[in-house]
Amino acid sequence: MASKDFETSSLGWQVQQLQQRVQEWIEFNLAIALKKAVDIGIGFPDWLYDVLVWVAWIILSLAVAWLGLILFRLIRNYWLTSSHQILNWGMVNPQPQIIPIYSVDQWLKQARKYQLEGNYAEACRALYMGMLQLLSDRQIIPQQYSLTDGEYRNLVANLASSDHYQVLLSTHEQLCFSDRPISSEVFNHCQSAYERISQQVNAP
Repeated sequence: MASKDFETSSLGWQVQQLQQRVQEWIEFNLAIALKKAVDIGIGFPDWLYDVLVWVAWIILSLAVAWLGLILFRLIRNYWLTSSHQILNWGMVNPQPQIIPIYSVDQWLKQARKYQLEGNYAEACRALYMGMLQLLSDRQIIPQQYSLTDGEYRNLVANLASSDHYQVLLSTHEQLCFSDRPISSEVFNHCQSAYERISQQVNAP
């Protein structure tokens, strides 16, 4: 009894039943179509019925294969997209970066502190943040952390001392997108550029 229940509930048995029902449906509809054709006076040879059954099976098989291919591609694309998002979240950006809110003087103190420690990369970053805060305090360019360096570059293009802004923006881009170390000479260049910007912005 258990063996019989297994046979009637197995996947192979269910596929066989589905195949039999599809064949019966094809034969039934073909028989109706041929009967209607005979009723209106159209004659067909006996072998044509078997040919039409095979053609119907081929068309149905191709349609199922096509739908299966589309479904496979949709599932694969969804899986690849989900995996990529999980990889980016878990490995590239494990935690959102928190930028402290400092005054201009505090950023300058941070730059001096990192300079003394020999950490010129963070010292240049502090000067960059001090520049943005200075522009925001003077209501020249309100600070928005969503702005990119390229967008800031466009905003300062028409300001006086534009070349000095470019120095700090380019150095910050190097910090973000390059592994090349920041030397003391680069920091001195950034510090000089910041001083020129500060003098121009604070001029009466």
